[in-house]
Amino acid sequence: MVRMAEGGLWLSSADLGDTIEDPDIRHLFEYWKAAAAGRSAPRRDEIDPPIDLPTYLPTTLMFDVERETEGSLQFRYRLMGTQLVDFAGRELKGLTIQEAFGAEFAAQDIAIYRQVVDTCSCYIGERISMIESRQMFEWYRRVVMPVLGDESGRVDRIWTWITYKDVSPVTG
Repeated sequence: MVRMAEGGLWLSSADLGDTIEDPDIRHLFEYWKAAAAGRSAPRRDEIDPPIDLPTYLPTTLMFDVERETEGSLQFRYRLMGTQLVDFAGRELKGLTIQEAFGAEFAAQDIAIYRQVVDTCSCYIGERISMIESRQMFEWYRRVVMPVLGDESGRVDRIWTWITYKDVSPVTG
């Protein structure tokens, strides 16, 4: 069983981002917004996290957005930072969120990612969860940003960055 609570803020590229408290998340949002250059989101060829933001890579995720049947979306791990691989205990590249974590844990993320795709908005959230099967407590903040396809002009990637506030085993 997974117990979690999450709250967040939705921002578009037209928003200033002045309500973002976390300085790293604010920096990433401003980078994303500048790359968007007045559009709803930047194209993939307009962002270069390994060159521009190397210190953020260990906790960066990139998902491919796969459009299947009428309105159905899958979110497949394309890139997973080394710190996140260590935390998960395995590399998730190539897996969908459901394949990686199961439907129960993935449901809230899928809903958030779906809204990012549908509205072309950024999500800034904070999650606290207890994962009973792993006897693990986690508390983190994240920014989830849409990225447009270089050719398609629609959201075909989701770029996420996570900052952990606490990860600890559940005791007693």
